[in-house]
Amino acid sequence: MHTREWILIIERMDIKIMDDKNKNRENLKDRDGNLKAERTEDKVKKIKIEKSTKHEKNISEAKKPQSSSKGSSQGSSESGSKSSSQGNSQSGSKKKKRNNKYDIERVVLYAVSVILLALVISLAIKNYSLESKLDKLTKSDAVATGASENKENADNGTSGKKDVAKTGGNSEKTDPDSTDGSTMKGGSSTEIAEPLAVQGDVQYIDIEVPQAEEKENYNGEDLADNGYPYAIKINRQENIVTVYALDDSGFYTVPVRVMRCSVSPVGETPTGIFNIALKWEWLALFDNCYGQYVSQIDGDTLFHSVPYLDTTKDSLETWEFNKLGTGASLGCVRLCVADTKWIYENCESGTYVDIFDSDYYGPLGRPVPVTKLQNTEEQGWDPTDMVEENPTTGKAVIYGVESHSIKQGENYDTMAGVMAFNSQREDVTDQLKVEGSVDNTKAGKYTVKYSFNDQGQEVSKNIVITVEDDEAPVITKVPVELKVENYKGQKEELAQLIASYISAQDGGNIIGTAIATDGNGHRLDGSDISKLNEDVICVSVNDISEAAGTYSVVCSARDASGNISQNHTVKVTIVK
Repeated sequence: MHTREWILIIERMDIKIMDDKNKNRENLKDRDGNLKAERTEDKVKKIKIEKSTKHEKNISEAKKPQSSSKGSSQGSSESGSKSSSQGNSQSGSKKKKRNNKYDIERVVLYAVSVILLALVISLAIKNYSLESKLDKLTKSDAVATGASENKENADNGTSGKKDVAKTGGNSEKTDPDSTDGSTMKGGSSTEIAEPLAVQGDVQYIDIEVPQAEEKENYNGEDLADNGYPYAIKINRQENIVTVYALDDSGFYTVPVRVMRCSVSPVGETPTGIFNIALKWEWLALFDNCYGQYVSQIDGDTLFHSVPYLDTTKDSLETWEFNKLGTGASLGCVRLCVADTKWIYENCESGTYVDIFDSDYYGPLGRPVPVTKLQNTEEQGWDPTDMVEENPTTGKAVIYGVESHSIKQGENYDTMAGVMAFNSQREDVTDQLKVEGSVDNTKAGKYTVKYSFNDQGQEVSKNIVITVEDDEAPVITKVPVELKVENYKGQKEELAQLIASYISAQDGGNIIGTAIATDGNGHRLDGSDISKLNEDVICVSVNDISEAAGTYSVVCSARDASGNISQNHTVKVTIVK
């Protein structure tokens, strides 16, 4: 029931209650009149009795003696008095009972009226609350769907398009006098634009996406067991040395250690499979320089340290040390002292050395520089040469640990090229504790902590590895033409509509988000799209007006790393 119906019920009950009160008052007046009449009648009877008694008294006095006359007079007087007293007493008792009865009836009637009134008010409040909630739900549904139902105007015979709004079963009527698509409800109007729609069937263009070439990941020759614990592979193109141990099948495939090296930048370092031959702790090299911890690969091709000006450990050519990892030698394979010393001490004569070119870094990835020397203008010390005389040693250090970036999918090992020394200049790399990991298949930033204990003190270093996505997304399907109706300048909605007909992906993941752009690297609000951190389809709709006509819309896909696909054009026709 509606609130008005409840109010009518309450008013009727109030009228009934007032009628009952008026009737009770009239009844009371009638009863009071009857009582007065009865009292008057009693008085008349009393007077008549008194007159009769007096008359009889007079007669008796005339007939009887004086004594008899007195006794009779007294008896008549007593009899009349008793009769009058009893009559008055009975009449007052009846009146009191009637008054009590009327009072009880009035109280009961009033109590019932109050209870009924409270019940009616409570129901009215609940009804009003429910109607308010229903109005709110109806309004929210209408805003969410962005549509309203237009009905034919029965008075003027005009008709319009019907557009059903999902409003939980309720519908909104369009104001017949309105021309702006506004809807009427409860005496107020809200403008709701008709949703964009595409006319007719849509034809598509399938875009052929060139398949990425499968990387061969060439890692040199398969080296079988030749009786030695290790085999060494040198990627001449990437300046990386990787040492392998034997697997269960008898091949050198288990990576043990990776080193950053320098070979010839002009191809003077030969390729092929060789065996370590002779070894020297110091050896004179070309251009009047010397190498420390030398292992012969083939002829003049050697493993050795960064050159020294003399056979003293403090005569290192510091300006050459920071070149490790790039082509810098005359044909030999340069290493820091710690690495070339490890080969000198652990790889016997006869150990395989395979030199080749590949863009594959190897199973452990590409190591970062061991460390960087700050003073490279004067000769000095190799910081990895752990001798007591070295002024750069004698303190606990962790080398080969620096924040850097790798490509998505690139091999990475947290221990690649890492070495640690305690304050006694002892190699404690095997005591390093590594916390954190890197997912090289997912773009992002990863924190890794390295630590070890040196004389009761923790020595630690934190780095951040950034996995970068350098693969651009692709668009695989676009519509030839979209004929759009109901467009009134809602550009963001138009961009969403156009993008819904475009297929785009990034690394196999479907891109479903679209943004409207100005075609110059900005969103319509002026913000730079380079700051986006999600995959989106960019739709340039800035030049589309409300006027009917055909427009060329440029679309592209952009991933969270900033990689952008090729541009594709969609023909959009605004229909009026």
